[in-house]
Amino acid sequence: MTAAAPERIPVSGPPHESVAWVGAGLLEHAADFLRSPSGRFLLAATPAAGAALAAVRRSLGTAVLAEIAVDDAESEKTLASVAGVTDAAIAAGVRRDDAFVAVGGGVVTDLVGFAAAILFRGVAWNAVPTTTAGMADAAIGGKTGVNHRLGKNLLGAFHPPAVILVDPRALATLPERDFRAGLVEAYKDAWIGDAALADRAAARLADVLARDEAALLDLLGGSVRVKAAVVAADPKEGGRRRILNFGHTLGHALEAAGGFGGLRHGEAVAWGIAAAVEISRRRAGLSPSDAGAVRRVLAGLGPFPEPERDPRRLRDYLARDKKTTASGLASVMLERVGSAMVDETVPLEEWLEAARIMSLS
Repeated sequence: MTAAAPERIPVSGPPHESVAWVGAGLLEHAADFLRSPSGRFLLAATPAAGAALAAVRRSLGTAVLAEIAVDDAESEKTLASVAGVTDAAIAAGVRRDDAFVAVGGGVVTDLVGFAAAILFRGVAWNAVPTTTAGMADAAIGGKTGVNHRLGKNLLGAFHPPAVILVDPRALATLPERDFRAGLVEAYKDAWIGDAALADRAAARLADVLARDEAALLDLLGGSVRVKAAVVAADPKEGGRRRILNFGHTLGHALEAAGGFGGLRHGEAVAWGIAAAVEISRRRAGLSPSDAGAVRRVLAGLGPFPEPERDPRRLRDYLARDKKTTASGLASVMLERVGSAMVDETVPLEEWLEAARIMSLS
């Protein structure tokens, strides 16, 4: 087992129990944590996972029925890629009582989780995120899916992984741009649900960026706890869970406007948070000091590439957002650091104006 006992964080209960384990060195002992009804696993992974993939492969040994390569690029998050995973699994002789293990970033866990959801109308799967975005966001909560040419994550299903392993040592070789972009999701969770964590993580930003293990465990563990608590209270995103979309309303539109090949997901969310902060000051009473605290962290995580700001390019993507209602865009506002709310009535035009003036400084 690991040198220090890992933290066990329940994410959802029966009938689809999901639990996250957070600790350094977990991947060397993956077989002690991952679950499969049959004891057999289909290892679906990006080759870029490198040492993390090798550790999981060694730990599972002969329990691996087959290994399936999955591209971790956002442009590959498609139905065609899902078909490739299911085709390979069926060719390998997968049974309904087997389980997938998805090793990689958020694209891999989203895509493989969706393949698991639709194969035989649902087989078990496990998530081993190897990016900060995957650890803080994509692997937690049971949302799986792929993109459509008209928008991000328009096709998907709720299908929670049985187990999520969060090991900061998997981040050792993650490229700096991906590492920083993914941290936006972890800080986002603190801003919407844990003021004390947000304060600690802001104070330790330099340590986090230096990939200090203790600082990362505090931030990532806290992020998972915030998200798990929200998901447990609202598994299918019928109400409170929508606060997890802080920064995503505009963020998804920015990704789609760039053809899913420009901004990293976390970079788009950072800009989306910057816009949401502007609207939050007007609509939710967010104080200038709290707005400044958020912007300082975003600036420290960047610099991030300049996003699309042209309302003619963004309008249709925002209009197709899954959170659009007859009253407007259901938008997450920050009342103060540690507390968020949903405003059902934000007009699309207000988001377009916020996109025009948003700043990370």
